[in-house]
Amino acid sequence: MLYAILKMIYRLGLRVFFRRLEVRNRHLIPDQGPLLVVSNHPNTFMDPIVTASLLRQPVFFIAKSTVFGSGFQNWMLRQMHLIPIHRREDNPDQPVSNEEAFTASFRALRQGKTLLIFPEGNSYNQRRLRKVKTGTARIALGAEAAAAATLGVRILPVGLNYSDPTRFRSDVFVNVGEPIQVAAYASAYEQDGQAAAQALTDTIRQRLESLIIHTPTDEEDALARQVEALYKDQLAAAIPIPAPEHIRDFLLTKAIVRGINYFSQTAPEQVAALKHDIHQYTLQLRRLRLHDALLGKGRSTVLGRSAFGLFLLLLGLPLYLYGLLHNYLPYIIPSRVARAATKEEEWYAPIMLTVGIFSFPLFYALEAWLLWEWLQPPFYKLMLYLLSLPLSGFFALGYWNTLLHTQAHWLLLRLFFRRRNVVEELRKQRQCIIVQLEQARQAYMAQQEGE
Repeated sequence: MLYAILKMIYRLGLRVFFRRLEVRNRHLIPDQGPLLVVSNHPNTFMDPIVTASLLRQPVFFIAKSTVFGSGFQNWMLRQMHLIPIHRREDNPDQPVSNEEAFTASFRALRQGKTLLIFPEGNSYNQRRLRKVKTGTARIALGAEAAAAATLGVRILPVGLNYSDPTRFRSDVFVNVGEPIQVAAYASAYEQDGQAAAQALTDTIRQRLESLIIHTPTDEEDALARQVEALYKDQLAAAIPIPAPEHIRDFLLTKAIVRGINYFSQTAPEQVAALKHDIHQYTLQLRRLRLHDALLGKGRSTVLGRSAFGLFLLLLGLPLYLYGLLHNYLPYIIPSRVARAATKEEEWYAPIMLTVGIFSFPLFYALEAWLLWEWLQPPFYKLMLYLLSLPLSGFFALGYWNTLLHTQAHWLLLRLFFRRRNVVEELRKQRQCIIVQLEQARQAYMAQQEGE
């Protein structure tokens, strides 16, 4: 019962927290077990919330033993379907035994249940897959072997791709892969259990890497993000992909990462020169508080958008103040709590989501009660007031983003009139970078066609 209630609450919370939650290949998700769901782990507690929300059936979670504690805490966590597993890094001075966790996992799979495992073990806010541990494969193969390869255990790989894991109203793209039939490894497991477990683990790793943006190093990831910002729109025009926007963006980013990886190995000097040029260009933008997207626009376009943005800001100011007044405290409290509770970025989003689930309803209820006590309006007006609170909150957030965009346009417009030579120099730098990227794309495409 507790699990069902929490799942319903968090599903609603996800719709509010994320601007877009897109799922690719939802039809590949089985609605019954025995099933092991495996995923990358960039965003701590947010990852199981997002993944479990997609499955119709109840999900049982393999969790590190350190989250368990007192008797009541253990009871609560087990009601939430958590199964403890011991990791060597949690208790390096003690022998590790996961016999209880494996036994519980085998039993759950025999009963046709669904387990969720993050085979990397730890959560890191990085766009890459870290080393995949063999525990998932050992659980799946052990359960299948105990049933003489007749249980039908499947492993479902799920890739989680966050646009900005720590930011409210960001995007998440969930990429679901083809299920892996564990019975296909049963005969190999009988001959050499360790080799079969490693082979299945390698398959899991390959499937997950194909479902996420995987950058080998932080340097390559930083360069990939900069190239995305500068070149993705032009790349999309050069390589039209007949797919929804979220899938197209994912495929384009994968192509950019592959290109960077290729040139890092074949032409490191060229990559180093590109990184230097991009660094100098972005440094100038930061100093001038400008955004790259603005530099491709002409002065008349910037002037028109600046005027239109100012008009919208003046028109919407009363509603913005109304939304700000009623939503600022419940909006800011989750962020403050997250930053007070931890210094680890990976925990910010799940803490903000959890606190926000309570802060917004409590403040809305308090505001409605105060209105009732002071004015005693008719019931339908009270309901309209309640409805206006979240709507005005979303409007206030959009208004703030419009304000930032308009401010950026006015900054560029001021440069047009006062320091036009600076704008022209930045545009030359940008064009030089775009030419380098386009030449690299053509060289990469030629190389791919020649193979």
